[in-house]
Amino acid sequence: MEEVEDKREPAKTETLPAVRPTTELVAIELPEKHQRFYDKLREKIQMFIREKGINERVASFILLAPDLFVLLARLMLDKRVGVQSKAIAGVTVAYFISPVDFIPEAIVGGFGLLDDVILAVYALRRILVDVDESIVREHWNGEEDLLGVITRVIREADDLVGQKIVNKLKGLLLRK
Repeated sequence: MEEVEDKREPAKTETLPAVRPTTELVAIELPEKHQRFYDKLREKIQMFIREKGINERVASFILLAPDLFVLLARLMLDKRVGVQSKAIAGVTVAYFISPVDFIPEAIVGGFGLLDDVILAVYALRRILVDVDESIVREHWNGEEDLLGVITRVIREADDLVGQKIVNKLKGLLLRK
């Protein structure tokens, strides 16, 4: 019997399920300028809380500021993060550093970091749409679970700074 050659096209690989390649952890050091900002900010916050006798609930939100700042700064430097997400992180880092914001630290002290924290959390919500959660978690140094922090801050935002300021902060992220 004669062998018949199979002239069908080979199976196309497009029909195979897509497998995401394993993501390698990338060690990222915070630039000295950002590290100094982090250390100064953490020290100022702790002093403010001690001096003013801030209640634990509000203090817990204010103390998130340095960890959120570092997270966003690291995401800006990570090559795995897309341009749009880096831009969102950049706007938020600039807001942290800027002396001009909705609740200025120069006038109200550490309470002025509440709007920074809320903006950072809304920025992270947007970033998590495009960036793998494991990459974002890799850069998080906070003590609490990051997704828990995001949920808690969003839930409490209106009570912390008022709905009008929350809406303005969201508007900052929606600008094109």
